[in-house]
Amino acid sequence: MVLADVIEVPQSLVQELRQRFEKKCKSEEVKFHPADLARIYDNDLWLTKFLQEKDLNIDEAFTMLWNTCNWRMEFKVNDINADNIRQDYRDLGLYFPHTARDIDGKVLFMFRCKLYERGTKDLDELKRVLVYWIERTLREQNCDLITPVFDMTDCGMSNIDLPYTQYIINTFKSYYPAQINYIIIYDAAWILNATFQIIKKLLPAKAVARLKFLNAKNIREYVDEDNMPVLWKGNNKYEYSWVPEKISLNK
Repeated sequence: MVLADVIEVPQSLVQELRQRFEKKCKSEEVKFHPADLARIYDNDLWLTKFLQEKDLNIDEAFTMLWNTCNWRMEFKVNDINADNIRQDYRDLGLYFPHTARDIDGKVLFMFRCKLYERGTKDLDELKRVLVYWIERTLREQNCDLITPVFDMTDCGMSNIDLPYTQYIINTFKSYYPAQINYIIIYDAAWILNATFQIIKKLLPAKAVARLKFLNAKNIREYVDEDNMPVLWKGNNKYEYSWVPEKISLNK
């Protein structure tokens, strides 16, 4: 059963949210990216996700939508592509959508924490690579739910960076509404587990319900044997290597 709350959104609310957005854009003469405006004016899906995330509270949904568009404009999200991010970071395999799926058939979006060592990488460039992979994954999955996985296999204290981990989770929480199925923390040693307990306190109740601390004993409750990576003693033999995106980007 898919954990994410499925909330039926009335068309009237979608239209009201769209009209509020358009009115504020005109009154403040704000010019967001054409691709984001098209998602708002030409399609109901994105607006529906904001309303679902905020349990049909249109004021909160509008605030999140506006903040998201501002962030996307300031971060230049729509201009990020495989050629203008750090190639070595892109090819590293720190983040990537796995071929594996969770028990609900949602793609596992991997964070190979062992490949990150605190203080050794340019965080601004890493953030751009992270956003590239999130955006690409959502395009490839047609905006279906995804399951972020913090794979902490063989990690030590040098591989954990609390502020950066908070940034990753906050990016999903703040700018990608109704997009998460589960958040899996896999194979965290007890001393590292404490890091995520801190983060857990910062999450809303809806996100906490999706947070799963798993190990070799209970991983099968959320990822079956055939989808489990070989690294987790499963049957999925996929290993990350850089492959260009197959779909064309119409920005």
